[in-house]
Amino acid sequence: MKKSIFLLGGIGIGAGLLYALSRRTKEATPDSGESANGKNRSAAVSSLDAKRAKNGEGSSSKSSMRAVTAEDDKQSEPEIDDRGTGQEEAAQILKSVRDAAFDASDEKLALALGRPTEEIEAWTSGSGDIDGDVVMKARTLAINRGVEIQ
Repeated sequence: MKKSIFLLGGIGIGAGLLYALSRRTKEATPDSGESANGKNRSAAVSSLDAKRAKNGEGSSSKSSMRAVTAEDDKQSEPEIDDRGTGQEEAAQILKSVRDAAFDASDEKLALALGRPTEEIEAWTSGSGDIDGDVVMKARTLAINRGVEIQ
């Protein structure tokens, strides 16, 4: 009985892997612009370029010559987490947690986050890039220690 269960389980796993691999190869597209089912994708790209030109966005071969403003720079800042947190806001969160829960000590915050003190100093000074994991841990520390953040 056990042998038949293992045999059927193995067949099921094998069939699932075969299905997943076959789907993956079907979705892959070659460099020639044709999809796996033989349709030419360049027509879809051309229609997208036509829509952009109609909306005044221009094509990908032309560059925009307008000046870059500080607002554009803020918008181009990558988001760290799903809440849309930017680098400046993440640094403020770290500073708030450090000051309120860890007696303004970079060493204590580094120990709690499991990171080197040098990274904490770089992040709070604004010279290092803060990743999403650190922001998530800092928010959890704030909740656990009763620190109010934005």
